[in-house]
Formats: sequence, structure tokens, C-alpha cells
Amino acid sequence: MSTPTPRLRVEHVSKRFGAVRALDDVSFGLQPGEIHALVGENGAGKSTLVSIITGIRNADSGTVELDGRPVRFKSPIEARAAGIAAVYQDPHLFPHLTVAENVLMGQLPRRGPFVDHRAMNARAEELLGQLGYSTDVEQTVAGLTVAEAQFVEIARAISSDLGVLILDEPTSALTPNESERLYDVVHRLQEQGTTIVWISHRMEEVRALADTMTVLRDGTHVRTAPSDDLDDDELIRLMVGRSVTIERVERTQEPGDVCLEVRDLSVPGKFADVDFEIREGEIVTLAGLVGAGRSEIAQAIFGLDPLVTGTVFVEGEPVKPTSPRVMSDHGVAYLPEDRDAEGVITTLPIADNIALPSTVDLAWHGVMRRDQELELADEQRAALSIKGENDDPVNSLSGGNRQKVALARWLATKPKVLMLDEPTHGIDVGTKAQVHRIMRELAREERLGILMISSDMPEVLAVSDRILVIARGRLVAELDAGTATQEQVLAAATNTQAVAS
Repeated sequence: MSTPTPRLRVEHVSKRFGAVRALDDVSFGLQPGEIHALVGENGAGKSTLVSIITGIRNADSGTVELDGRPVRFKSPIEARAAGIAAVYQDPHLFPHLTVAENVLMGQLPRRGPFVDHRAMNARAEELLGQLGYSTDVEQTVAGLTVAEAQFVEIARAISSDLGVLILDEPTSALTPNESERLYDVVHRLQEQGTTIVWISHRMEEVRALADTMTVLRDGTHVRTAPSDDLDDDELIRLMVGRSVTIERVERTQEPGDVCLEVRDLSVPGKFADVDFEIREGEIVTLAGLVGAGRSEIAQAIFGLDPLVTGTVFVEGEPVKPTSPRVMSDHGVAYLPEDRDAEGVITTLPIADNIALPSTVDLAWHGVMRRDQELELADEQRAALSIKGENDDPVNSLSGGNRQKVALARWLATKPKVLMLDEPTHGIDVGTKAQVHRIMRELAREERLGILMISSDMPEVLAVSDRILVIARGRLVAELDAGTATQEQVLAAATNTQAVAS
């Protein structure tokens, strides 16, 4: 019996960036109508491989075959015309265009020389409806949440006939219900013969969806096998070269004095009457569903919402959160969820990014001292094990290392309180364990008070000391992480009685 021709095949693909070999002789194939998981640590070569398949980059050597024919796309537009589309974990949309214009970009319906806006809006609504998602397609993308933008980009991907759909961490910003709707869409596309490439660090998700798995490590192809042939321990070992588990670490010291306290904190329409405190050496997590108001609470504390009311105390001193500068000067740091857009300046070198919040301290009569800047960067790179040199632009780093640079920027300011919004979003299991270790060291040894926002339930239970559950803008439960269960957290998070006024 002959082996079917792969829908997509990469053959002996290699790619080098300077001295770094991102891909080294990678070969494997994907069959029509299968869900094929591509897994590996950040820096394993997954993103580089996708960029070569979709025409963003050229391989140094090797070929890409589509239905048995060699192809070499010059751009993602060419790849899409041939039936290959990719949706990335950070949506690549035009923020000042409407939802409909983004969904149908490159294929806008026309009436003579003009865009047929009625037909465009109707088609966009139809495509979004196929995803089980409804929104005002005439609003600009700039007003959407990350989860909403994700659905818009997926709708854009399915707007043309697809042979291969590549989804890179597609559920990282979705609620469980939104994720389930996406899974349904993926299965429908699979039934139609579309090949799905699913890239995710969520092992339970990969396990539930994938027919086949391909593991990359350090730019090399380690193994391609049916999902049933790889158990979780073996899969992680293949990815990182060792066993990695997220384990709860018991507190070895009692928390100290209160370093952050909020009373009656409110922002109209987002959250209301939030009270809590964090002590030195303590990790407190805001848990809940996407859209519950968790990020908005942290942003308000950091001075990013002018409508905030209530009182914020830092080490017992009342502070009016009027701006990030005010809060930073009082020792409060905030690492946002969208690291590329808000956490770092991706085109600047590592050293410049790390030094940016510390420019006042590093300057002498208004002139930056480059030696001090480099010394600070060296200290942070060593402390966080950042893979890269001071002059390397941040956009050349893996997702995990970009996250570490974003964290290093604020740690360099020696804060008293550190707020981390989805700190392990989109990073691999090995780097996730490193981030958890760093957080514990900052809390236990440096005595920082840490406020974490996380949708990763095993992470919430393993890393936290206390869990504050937010539901529809209200603080509805406080749980001891040492005894709490996932079921208890989710039961509180789905509280339907809490409504922000």
C-alpha cells in the first residue's frame, strides 16, 4: 500500500542567524486533514520554521513542498493564495481599520472602483459567525481585547480556501468557552480536509487535539509520532532533554509587613469595591476568567486608568495612582501581558531595554553613562539567564527571553511591589519553570510582594500563597493556595451574582 502524499512537507530545512543555527536539517511531513502539533521550547525553531513555510523568511537550504510540489513563497500573501495561512499568538492586525476591513484585507468586495462596505460587513459577520463569535464589525480593532482580536485574525485566515492553517498559541488569551468554540471550528476544518498545525505549550490541549506530534529541540527535529505513542513525561523529555514538573513549593518564611494595600478600588464599568493587601515575601494571584477585570485592576494600581477611585497604600503611605511614573517612583512595577507591544521595545538592543526605566539613575548631568548601562544589563542578563548579548535586538530573541528582558527592566529599578500579568504566557515548559523559580527567589529572598495575574490553573496553585478570585469585576473569594483546588477556583470564577457597577 503506497504512502499518501503529504499535504505539506519540509525537507532538510536549515536556517542560520549569524552564529546561531535556528534550524538544522529539519524534515517531516503533514498529512491532509490531520491536526499536527508542533511542540518544543521557546528557541527550538518553531517560529523560524513557520516563517519559512509562510514566506516571511527564506531557508538557507532545504525545500518546502505543498501537495508534492516544491514551493518558495515570497510573502505571506503568496502563501495564503496557495492555501497556507498562519495565525500567531499576538494578533497581527491593523488597529485603526475596522474589524470587517481586517477580516477581508486583500480581498475586499467592490462595487465598481469602490469598496462595497455592505457586502464586506456581511461577509465578515458570516466568517465570525462560523467561529461562534459576534461583534460590531464596523468598530476599529484598536478597541478590541486580545481575545477578540484573536478571533478576528482566525476569521481572516479562514476567509479563503485553506489547505493548511497554522495556529500559534491560539487559545492563550481565550476563555474556556471561547477555546471550546475554537476547538469546534478546528474539527470542522479538519473534516473538510484542512491540515491544522497546532503550536501550543499547553500539554493538555495538545493531548486532546493532536493526531500527530512533531518535537523540535535546539533547531533540530527530534521526533514525529502519533500522539498516542507519546505520553506526557516522554513528550517533555523530548522537548527539553530532561524531566520538568511544576511543583508547589511550601513557604519557608512568614510574610512580612504589608507592602501594598488597596481599599474601595473601582473603575466604572470594569471593576468595583476591590479590597486586598499584599505582604513582603508573598505571592498573591488574581485568578478568574478572561474579561473578569483582573488586568484592569493591576493597570489601575499602576496609574494607567484616569477614572480609578479608591485608595492605594505603598508600605502604609497613601499614593494617588495618577501615572506609571508616580507608581514607579514609589516602588511599584508592572509587567503587562502583551510584552511585545507594552513590555519591551522590540527594535532596541537588550541593554537599552533593560536600562530604560533606570535612565534617571544612570545619567550624569543628563547624559547616559554607557558603562553603567552595560553593567546593569550584564547583571540582569546573568541573574535571569537571558540568552543574548547586550547589543542583540529584542526581536531576535525567543518569546521566553523577551519575557525575561521585560522582567529585567523592572527588576533593575529594585521595586518593592511587582505586578506580573500572565508572566508565562506563550513560553515553554522549561522557561516557565525558570520564571517560577525567579518569582519564588524574589519573594522569599528579596522579600518583594508579588501580585500575579494568571489563567494557568496549575501555575496558580503551584506558585501562589493566596488566591484572590475576580468574577465580573468583583472580588468574590480569597483562597489559601495550599489547600485550594482547581474546582474551587473555577466555581468562584463563574460566580454570576458579581456585577461591576
